[in-house]
Amino acid sequence: MLDFSFGELMVIGAVALIALGPERLPRVARTFGELLGKAQRYLAQVRSEFQREIELADLKRVQEEARQAAASLQSSFRQVAGSVQSAADQASTEMSAAEASVAATSRSGSPEWGSGGWATHRFRTRARPMPSIDDLAEAVERLQARQRPSPRGVVAGLAGLGRNRYAPRSRVNRPRIYR
Repeated sequence: MLDFSFGELMVIGAVALIALGPERLPRVARTFGELLGKAQRYLAQVRSEFQREIELADLKRVQEEARQAAASLQSSFRQVAGSVQSAADQASTEMSAAEASVAATSRSGSPEWGSGGWATHRFRTRARPMPSIDDLAEAVERLQARQRPSPRGVVAGLAGLGRNRYAPRSRVNRPRIYR
């Protein structure tokens, strides 16, 4: 901000000490420092606002460029869609004309289509025979029978509920040892 050398600052400090005296010099220096800090914060604030304005102008410029690019893309897409639509219309008219000529030749009994045409031709399929519903029901019953526990196992399991010789001892009443 201001360019003062160390020697110039010493001279200014000596003159201030003589002019103000040792009692008022600390208060004046503190006030001067506060004012200098406020001035620096104000300048930093002005710089940041100026920088924000520049960034806002850049963003507006980029936004306008993006709008122009989007408009050009939209117009090119519309042109392509129009050309595709016209090609599709032309192809559909050609297809309808071809179908009409095929229908006329098939009615006249043309030998190239065979006796019945394509509509009467059947293709042979290789299909594996699937299980019937009765077979599936039997398989489900077999699986359910495997899942059911046997009555002998249920009674044996209930008899041993009261005593388990291999259960660990309870740790509730043990004293805690802290290391």
